[in-house]
Amino acid sequence: MRLFPKGKNAEEDVYKRLSFDPEHNTIMEEIALARREIENAYTKFQNTCDPDLIDSYIYEGNAAWKRYHFLLRQISESKTGYLRP
Repeated sequence: MRLFPKGKNAEEDVYKRLSFDPEHNTIMEEIALARREIENAYTKFQNTCDPDLIDSYIYEGNAAWKRYHFLLRQISESKTGYLRP
């Protein structure tokens, strides 16, 4: 069983999922959501002692942190008029 499909379509799908949909969410709402996800992962990390859960919350926090930085880059690039591919 493949978790992640390979090929050009799969790569395009990743970019679609990482970008925001202006009809449903503004970029500021997405940033606020990412910050809440970071805070939630940190809180869960602080309140657990199971090693597997600790690893899980580290990955969860890192993923939210990466999304947060991605969204901030999108804002700064849209203000400058230059969007990276």
